[in-house]
Amino acid sequence: MSLHDPLTPPPNPGAATVADLQAMDGAQALGVMLLRDWFDGPEGRTRVEGVFAEAFGPAGGDMAREAWADFAALLTSGTRRPVMRHAVTCRCVGADEAVIAQVVTLAARGEREDAMLVLSLLVPGDRLLSAIQTAERAGITLLRLTACWRRDHRVATAPSRQIH
Repeated sequence: MSLHDPLTPPPNPGAATVADLQAMDGAQALGVMLLRDWFDGPEGRTRVEGVFAEAFGPAGGDMAREAWADFAALLTSGTRRPVMRHAVTCRCVGADEAVIAQVVTLAARGEREDAMLVLSLLVPGDRLLSAIQTAERAGITLLRLTACWRRDHRVATAPSRQIH
């Protein structure tokens, strides 16, 4: 006997927790956090734009913001169903967030066929080619940002040559 009511639709599977932010690759975790911040309203978008401007300067920041905005627009209007995400402060990662993080990093690394396969979980086939191009731009932005942060973190946490 099943306790599932067949007349009640199941919750959106895209919200199911599949990972922890701290266990993810740095670029993928950053992508999830940027995605959440972007969709957290005007203040969140301003924070993301500030991150891009700080890392890439005014002109580079504008290009990064545009790439991220195009990808966000795809996620709000070009998907099979509404894309789910967790709260900005949540440590867990939902299925849709994990898919998006995987897609942008695969696309940015030139693994286009794998990225398209994963993206097909969210985007219908007739929109897949244009969607993967948008994901590539966002992914390259994400990898560049990750590299900037790693470089800055290494400089900030470099061991001192002095003992005392």
